[in-house]
Amino acid sequence: MVAGKILLITASPRRRGDYINHLPPLGILYLAAYLEQNGFFVDVVDENITELDIASAGNYRLIGLSINVANIENSISLVRRIHNLYPRLPLVIGGPLPTTLPEFFFSWPVEAIFISEAEESFLGYLTRKDPAQARGYYLKDPSGGAWNFRGPAPYMEELDRLPFPALQKVPLDRYYTPVKRRVPVASLISSRGCPFSCTFCSKTLGSKFRARSAENVVREIEWQAKVLGVREIAIYDDNFTLDAKRTEAICDLLIEKNIKVSLQLTNGVRADTMHRRLIFKMKDAGFWMIAFAPESGSEITLKRLKKALDLKRVEECVIWCREAGIKTWAFFMVGFPWEDRRMLRQTIGVARRIRSEITHFSNFTLLPGSELYQKACQGRQGWKLQDVNLFSSRRRIAARSYAAVYLTDPLKVVNLFSVLSLKDLFAIIWYAVRNRNLV
Repeated sequence: MVAGKILLITASPRRRGDYINHLPPLGILYLAAYLEQNGFFVDVVDENITELDIASAGNYRLIGLSINVANIENSISLVRRIHNLYPRLPLVIGGPLPTTLPEFFFSWPVEAIFISEAEESFLGYLTRKDPAQARGYYLKDPSGGAWNFRGPAPYMEELDRLPFPALQKVPLDRYYTPVKRRVPVASLISSRGCPFSCTFCSKTLGSKFRARSAENVVREIEWQAKVLGVREIAIYDDNFTLDAKRTEAICDLLIEKNIKVSLQLTNGVRADTMHRRLIFKMKDAGFWMIAFAPESGSEITLKRLKKALDLKRVEECVIWCREAGIKTWAFFMVGFPWEDRRMLRQTIGVARRIRSEITHFSNFTLLPGSELYQKACQGRQGWKLQDVNLFSSRRRIAARSYAAVYLTDPLKVVNLFSVLSLKDLFAIIWYAVRNRNLV
C-alpha cells in the first residue's frame, strides 16, 4: 500500500427526510481511532451531516464505506462515482449489510469486503505482506476477479483494549435527536454481542456478550463531557443492563465522580434484566430516559420471534421508572406476515396499558442474516438495491397503530410535553405527517 491518509465514509439514505434522528456513526469512528492508534492517518465523513467533496477522494490511499440497509442506494452511487473518477484507488466496504450478504457486493468495484467488527481485520489487511492469508474479510483476486475468504476473524474479547471512538473527527454540534434534555448529544456503546435468539435480528456482532469494564465506560463518559463538551449521551448497546452488577458499578462511579451528563438508553433494554433498586440508582447517576422493547403484545408473535419476555414485567418496570422520575419509551413492531387483526389489537392494547411517555411502532422488515429472513428466502437472493427505512410508517398498519394509541388518549399527547421541547415536538409532528405516521 502507498503512503497517505485513509478515508472512512458513511453515506446518507437517499431519502434523508425519512430520518429525524442523526447521531455519530460509532462503527467507523471506532475503526478510525483504532487505525490511528496503530500509526495510520484517518479522515471521517458522515454524509448525514457533511457532504463529501468527491474531487478530494483522489487525495487518499484507500477509501472505506460502511453500508447498512438504510444507505445502500447512496453507497453504490458513491462507489461508482469514486471508481469512475479514480479507477485505481482501492475501495473497501464493511458494515451490517456486507456482513450478512457479502455475495451481494461481489460485482461491485471494491477490493475487500469486511464482515462484522473490523478493527483488527482492517489493520491486518493494511499491514500484512499477504493480505489474502488474513481472516475477517473477502479479498478480490486482482488477476481473475475471484473472491478469497479464509473465514471470520475472532471477536475481540477485551473491549477495554479499544481506544475511545474518534468523536473529535465529526462536528458533534450538528447532530440532532428530538429526544434529549441537553445539547450537544453524542453516542456510546459499552458492549458488543447478544446471547438472545430473536428471529428478527441479524446479530452482526456475534452471540457472545462482551462488555467493557465499568471503569473504562465511565472514563469515556468523562472524556466526552470534559474534553469534547458533550452534555448528553445516548447509549446504543443492545444489552446495556444484561450484567446488572456492571450497570450498578457504572452508576456508582458516575455518582462518585459527580459527572454531570444526561444519559439515555434509547436502543431498548430487556425488562427482565432490570430491578427497582437499579432503576433508582440509574436515576441518581443521570439517566433520564429508558427504552423497553416488548416488540409485540401477542404471545403467538412473541413465541415466533423467540422473544421470551413477560409483558407484565415491562409494565412493572415502567411503573418503577415513573416512581424514580425516569421517562420511558416503548418499541413495537407491526405487520408480521402471520399477524391478524386480533394480534394487532393485542399489541395496541399492551401499548396503551404500558403508558410509556413515547410509544414507537415500526414496520416489520426481514433483515438479512436473521432467522426469519433465511426461512423466507430459502437460499434465494431476497434483497434489492433499495434503501429500507425501519422507522417510517408508510404502510397503513403502523400509522393506524399510532392513531389508535395517541389519538384516543389525550393524556398520551400531553405527556409528550414532559419529554420534548415545543420545538422538538413540532419537528416530530411534521416528521410524522411527512412520513404518513398519523394518516
